[in-house]
Amino acid sequence: MLRSFVVGVLGLALLLCAVSINAGSAKAADDFGQLLVGAGQYDIIPNDNKSGAVYAQYRFGWGFGEGWLGQNFMGIKPLVGGFLNTDSGHFAFVGFAAPFSWGKNDMWQFEPSAGIGLYHQGDSTFLGGKEQFHVGFQGSVRVITGVRAGMGLTHVSNATLLHKKNRGTNILMGTVGLEF
Repeated sequence: MLRSFVVGVLGLALLLCAVSINAGSAKAADDFGQLLVGAGQYDIIPNDNKSGAVYAQYRFGWGFGEGWLGQNFMGIKPLVGGFLNTDSGHFAFVGFAAPFSWGKNDMWQFEPSAGIGLYHQGDSTFLGGKEQFHVGFQGSVRVITGVRAGMGLTHVSNATLLHKKNRGTNILMGTVGLEF
């Protein structure tokens, strides 16, 4: 029953992302979608299965709730993403981001995000099963128009809600974001 719920949530999140692609008319003139790519250390805590990882996510420009939490809040935005590690593990997820920006021309940005997805272990860390939650934090600065550089931390686990074992993993990475 719980797996059916997870599959339903994934389907709903994918539907929301597809609808957001077609909602370009609702996009504010100064609001950008962002392709974020990163590379870094997989499984930094508890650090018993260290490997390299590459990460990518796309945050849609369209969203809702802009300004709810103050003038720096950019709203709730759909996002899709995933990672691959050098131990053949990979994860794909859908979810939402809640970016904040400040400074002249929104130079600085902080983006918490959360989602749900599917994990393939490969020769990598056992996380308890395929269905996992994603929580991420990205901080960045605009280095030139349309390009951001920053750092990110991503946590993937099942929170003991989806599986009996909840090992979890964390990825620390340097990131580059391309705004569209």
